[in-house]
Amino acid sequence: PTKNPFRNCLEVGTAPECVEIKQNHFMLVDTSTGKITYFAPDHTPESQAKFHTWTCTLAEQHEYIKLAPTQMLSPGFIDLHIHAPQYSFTGTATDRPLMGPDGWLERYTFPAERSLNTDDLRKARDVYSKVVSTTLKHGTTTALYFATLHVKPTKVLCDVASDIGQRALIGKVCMDRNCPEDYCETTEENLRGTEDIIQYIRNSSAGRDGLLMPVVTPRFIPTCTPELISGLADMARRYDCHIQSHVSESIDEVAFSKSLDENGQGRSDTVVFDSLNCLTAKTVLAHGVFVDDNDADILRMRGCAIGHCPLSNFYFAGRALPCRHLMQRGNKVGLGTDVAGGYSPSMLNSCRSAVIASKSLWQAKYYANEIPSTSEKDDTCSLTYKHAYYLATLGGAEALGLDHEIGTFCVGFKFDAILLSAMKDNIHVFSTDTVEDIFQKICCLGDDRNVERVYVQGRRLV
Repeated sequence: PTKNPFRNCLEVGTAPECVEIKQNHFMLVDTSTGKITYFAPDHTPESQAKFHTWTCTLAEQHEYIKLAPTQMLSPGFIDLHIHAPQYSFTGTATDRPLMGPDGWLERYTFPAERSLNTDDLRKARDVYSKVVSTTLKHGTTTALYFATLHVKPTKVLCDVASDIGQRALIGKVCMDRNCPEDYCETTEENLRGTEDIIQYIRNSSAGRDGLLMPVVTPRFIPTCTPELISGLADMARRYDCHIQSHVSESIDEVAFSKSLDENGQGRSDTVVFDSLNCLTAKTVLAHGVFVDDNDADILRMRGCAIGHCPLSNFYFAGRALPCRHLMQRGNKVGLGTDVAGGYSPSMLNSCRSAVIASKSLWQAKYYANEIPSTSEKDDTCSLTYKHAYYLATLGGAEALGLDHEIGTFCVGFKFDAILLSAMKDNIHVFSTDTVEDIFQKICCLGDDRNVERVYVQGRRLV
């Protein structure tokens, strides 16, 4: 089997309170399985013996990478919330509220998603090829994708992700109410289409290899009847699938969802989803900015995760997610770009936005006298760059229930990794900079220029 060793490997993303940088380590990757076979300090006798064996028998056949002081090998980023069809208008459409007759969904989102359902599907393939390639270049090795209402374009996204090699969880969007007549399906059509996608993915080679996974996807409560949500939840149980949706994401969405509550109590999104059996250990709910402590308790007990989308929250939510508070309560939280509500496909940008959002939330609480004094310092209620990096890597893996396979570096884990470098035009390294300084500079200043290589399951894709 092919083995790629990485010497002086830096490992990032082991825990929210301690992102650990491991210098002078030696790693072996078996590219026939895509798994890490060895990872330890390079000065141990075992490491020295393995390195000697490798140089004597395998060096001419296989690749050896010794990292420079300004480079580090990191677990790949995991984007917990991204709308693949919306990539066509990423960087625009930040001027409308989420909902309403002339809102963001009606003016931009529904038309863009509907436009991919053409006879030749060329536009779908073009958009999807670009979003998968671009996110990979930014270091996203795993993405949790919303596709569109239609089955055929959703299959195109599956094919593109499979062909390029990104690890992808993909769901056909389901809607059966409060959406345009020409972009809506009946409850039964949604259920049949979802089952079609599940079987399409499970029967594909990428599905069998674990690189492609199906996701049951009710868009959100305003566009999904209780019958549809309940039917999708039942299907997710039968097929052991992930579930994704949006929860308590904006002022207008929360108000509209409460007005639709059939029992007349104006229940929260979380309580409604729970009553319909949609909350499982494989459920990821985007946003959650209006989730209260009771909702958070339900989500934690069910094992659900929140996909934190700080950039789009600034534009559409009307509130910042109390991310550190939820983490301290034991809720699972990961990070998402929310393309195109979030205008950047970069998870490094999402990391920076998460830190800024947490700081702004702390400041708002302080000046509203909700924090008693300055004795409650930033570092006890705000995120640092290390917290954000954890959310973008192992936090995302935990949210997906894949933390036994990806999200950090351990023997037996799949080698989903990115090689980061600070030696680019956008970052300057000085002789006084420590390894921690270099890592922080990449977190605060880095972009796709600093992502030199991308590996998914041992295969180099960038």
